[in-house]
Amino acid sequence: MKRAAHVLDAVLNVLAEQGIGALSVRTVAAAAGVSPAQVQYYYRTKNDLVRAGFEYAGEQFLAEIEAAQPKSIAGFVELWLPLDEPRARRARVWLAYAAAAVVDPVLQKENANLDRELRQWCVDAGLSENVAAQVLAMIDGVTLQCLSLPMAERQALADRTVGAFLAALPGQM
Repeated sequence: MKRAAHVLDAVLNVLAEQGIGALSVRTVAAAAGVSPAQVQYYYRTKNDLVRAGFEYAGEQFLAEIEAAQPKSIAGFVELWLPLDEPRARRARVWLAYAAAAVVDPVLQKENANLDRELRQWCVDAGLSENVAAQVLAMIDGVTLQCLSLPMAERQALADRTVGAFLAALPGQM
């Protein structure tokens, strides 16, 4: 499938600002500053937009991990938790995709692939498969809780939950 970064950026903007219910060829076209026909040239349906956007968002996050080269699991977690607006925006996109993946078999598969890549990063950082899965599940839960709190309260939640869990892992803090 052809890719258009400006259209995919618009998909992520619509998801982060308005949610998956607002995502359509028209709203993406408006956000990208192009015609609906140009969006449909690349992505024929809403499902195509959702799937391409999910893949794009996952690639961006993996590239961010690669660029940041976190030295610990704590550094990895810090990249993900929505403790500032750019990370909160990315987390809102993730949440939209997580909800869509529940009912879309293609997104389920892509989500499972991304999860495997993230889990592998944790394993490569020294965690067992089981602990890596626990860390990712905890990140998911804390991210969801953070998104429902005012920004000023999120760090305290992260410290109480993630900080305590990671402190119990030898050599991770």
